[in-house]
Amino acid sequence: MYDYLQRGAVAGAIGGGAYGLYVALVGNPMVAHAEELAHGEHAHSHVPEAESVVSEGVTHVVSIGGSVALGLLFGLVVFGLAGYLFEPALPDRGGSYLLGLGGFLTVSGVPWLVLPPSAPGVETAMSTTTALYLYVGLMAVGAVDCLGAGAAYHRLKTHGRPAAVAGGLAVFAVFVGSAVLLAPSPATESAVPATFEAAYVGSVIIGQLGLWGIIAAAHSRLGSAPTPDAPSVAPTAAD
Repeated sequence: MYDYLQRGAVAGAIGGGAYGLYVALVGNPMVAHAEELAHGEHAHSHVPEAESVVSEGVTHVVSIGGSVALGLLFGLVVFGLAGYLFEPALPDRGGSYLLGLGGFLTVSGVPWLVLPPSAPGVETAMSTTTALYLYVGLMAVGAVDCLGAGAAYHRLKTHGRPAAVAGGLAVFAVFVGSAVLLAPSPATESAVPATFEAAYVGSVIIGQLGLWGIIAAAHSRLGSAPTPDAPSVAPTAAD
């Protein structure tokens, strides 16, 4: 199990480092611009300039460090622990990418169907506590649904790959669709332009897809790396 965790941790660190760079170059500037659009320059007029610079610098460092830690956590839990537990059910080729897809759908994809990422300045009528419980519940739905889709695929595999894929997708669609229909949809009020809000949401989605994709690619590469050959012995005259 240690080898699985080590491989997941290395892949997670690679993906987290790339994601931290993305947050530094794209995410943080967009957040800062969204705050300016939502609050205006007058919101910072009462804060001394030096204090504001220090505060923004600390915020940037924390967000970048948190992004790296998030990649490491995903690598350990999803690609390390879950990869170890579900290895018999994963294909020899593409197993890392299936883990990445399942992780993205569980952590982000399914919950975002009800609670999409929102830019600073976008407020919802739902309380923070209720939204947190709903998000965690949707994560559980996503995890169970991914497992159910995988089980359906393996049960139908004897009927051919197309039938197995169709069955897995049908199970996933039914469960996710039911959860989305039953979950409450919070109303939102935005103080930023709709075009910028759409761009912000798109940047968050791209960042998460990139994070999971890079971790999966690194995990797959680490698993397929050739092992060093044993030292060869020079033939003797007797041979």
